[in-house]
Amino acid sequence: MKEDNYHKKYSILKRKIDKLGFISTGSVMKVYKTCGNPGCRCHTDKNKWHGPYNIWTRKVSAKTVTRTLNNEQAKIARKCIDNMRKLEKILEQMKDLSVRYIKNHETTFSVDKNRKKV
Repeated sequence: MKEDNYHKKYSILKRKIDKLGFISTGSVMKVYKTCGNPGCRCHTDKNKWHGPYNIWTRKVSAKTVTRTLNNEQAKIARKCIDNMRKLEKILEQMKDLSVRYIKNHETTFSVDKNRKKV
């Protein structure tokens, strides 16, 4: 591949990153829970559990952080998490392209065959 093609493909990937928007790690799940009231019917009937609650879980400084979100926040968080996954895919493509770009220039590099191995 010509050097210009590498730069063009790399520029396209950079533009994709620029269009992503906000990013975040983690996951958002809808969960149902039992309450702390022992007399509540949620303890005897699984169909009577409270919820759904939007639970956002992510890692911060190697610790799991969990937060309850309202529906609007959950929608935003899901979009940010989706953007993060897209970013990771684009970065992987950029790394692969960079490796191919480096390998393309291997022919100009020569190794001294007579050099002693350590």
